[in-house]
Amino acid sequence: MAQAGSIALAGRTPEPVSGRLAQAGTVALLAGVGLLILPPLLYLASSAVQAGTLGALSIGSLAGLALTTLALAGLATVWAMALALPLAWLVVRTDMPFRNACRWLAVIPLAIPSYIGAMAYITFLGPVGSVNTWLSSLTGSHQQWLNIYGFWGGVFVLGLFTYPYIFLLVSAALEATNPSVEETARSLGESPLGVLRRVTLPMLRPSILAGGLLAFLYALSDFGSLSLLRVQVFTTAIYHQLNTRFDQAAAAMLSFVLVLITLAVLLSQRVLMSRRSYVTITGTARVARPLPLGRWRWPAAALAGGILSLSVFIPLGVLLAQTGSLEQFTDVLREQWAFIRNSLALAGAAATLAMIIGFLIAFSAKRAKGPVGAAISGTIQIGYAIPGTVLGLSLILLYNTYLPWLYGTVGVLVLAYLIRFLTQSVQGIDAALAGINPHLEEAARSLAASPGTVLRRVLAPLVRPTLFAVWTLVFISAMKELDATLLLRPAGFDTLPVRVYIHTVEAEYAKAGALALLLIAFTALPWLVVTRLREKKLV
Repeated sequence: MAQAGSIALAGRTPEPVSGRLAQAGTVALLAGVGLLILPPLLYLASSAVQAGTLGALSIGSLAGLALTTLALAGLATVWAMALALPLAWLVVRTDMPFRNACRWLAVIPLAIPSYIGAMAYITFLGPVGSVNTWLSSLTGSHQQWLNIYGFWGGVFVLGLFTYPYIFLLVSAALEATNPSVEETARSLGESPLGVLRRVTLPMLRPSILAGGLLAFLYALSDFGSLSLLRVQVFTTAIYHQLNTRFDQAAAAMLSFVLVLITLAVLLSQRVLMSRRSYVTITGTARVARPLPLGRWRWPAAALAGGILSLSVFIPLGVLLAQTGSLEQFTDVLREQWAFIRNSLALAGAAATLAMIIGFLIAFSAKRAKGPVGAAISGTIQIGYAIPGTVLGLSLILLYNTYLPWLYGTVGVLVLAYLIRFLTQSVQGIDAALAGINPHLEEAARSLAASPGTVLRRVLAPLVRPTLFAVWTLVFISAMKELDATLLLRPAGFDTLPVRVYIHTVEAEYAKAGALALLLIAFTALPWLVVTRLREKKLV
């Protein structure tokens, strides 16, 4: 009775564990966001404004650079959509042969960094590549038949290795869409093409726009492949100003303009989505019957095979041919093992920290009152959207000035990886926490469980599969990261992507090919493990 009376006099029930954790987590979160993301970007903006110069670049050349960058990213996205949309439809909605194998292989390009794809296609379609050599021997002419270098080569390569973003989202949306909507349209006399144009594509528009945005941002921020293909865009210009001309002011100005373009793209996408209403019509949940293709089954399989050949088989075949014998591969592995170890250690540390910090952020933001949660989410997403070269320059400017003891250490690399990939962890864990009933925590507390016990025995087991999945995702992303690593790595400290890039620039294609295959294996294997666990309903 006394306890009840005290509770009544207090006017509220005891604050649950989640409430106290949310308060502490929110404070820590705000401090973390301030230390990780905002200061580098704010200092970059300050440096750009104070510089007041573009060095060797005029306003006209800046406008041309912006036009080239946007055009390349836009055309690469269109090319990626042209690859992803028919492949997703054929795999999910038709009886095309080998569609299950195609579904699995279509994701493999995510494990092939674009700069490795560019390296492979330089060997395959370059001026002295395999195709030109074969055509010259066939015709007896030394004419340069194909040339992958330049603007259109950049569009070609980036589209090939970004289409899985669109494929994954669109194929998932197709599987979730009730097939009765399309069946009703066909029963009313609509042709298959009309159903596709008037029913299917409008329902898929949010997924297409979301996947297209990911592909566009990737193309906008890419440095490695465009540098190898000799395409002058913002990222390559920033690297040139910083590492060739040693002009930090011009690099800061260019980076600031690219940040503004990136934010404008994100804002435009949000406005576009807010102006339309997308409603999913649901009824009885069932799987759509595969659409019989009849005589078009094998031509459809040939189309899917062509897409997979361009994005998977040709790059991997070129890399295997470059590597040569197994003995040469083992020699490269032994010689460069230190760089492999660096990559594994960095990616593992970044993934572990992102998983832990991401859990705290997601937990706090989910329970924060008012606009705090939305502000936290938006700020973290900015870090992911900022190109790696811009992020690297921002950290150089900030830490070289105020924290010189931290600049030039491995710790800066870990911070850069956290800023870029923390949102992957937060979004995944946030989705998992959304499905947990808060009454479970209250029930555990009513049984006299300590806060640590609640976290260890209630929350942790429920989100453990998601924690494993987000760790894997961040690990894969960190293993492939090149742009920021090139700028921030300490002297004498290289990673696997950096060595692949260096060997390619120096035309040491055998070493580059061997290391590229190792990098693909290290990035593809975790994805395959997660995919297998998902099939067994373990993740």
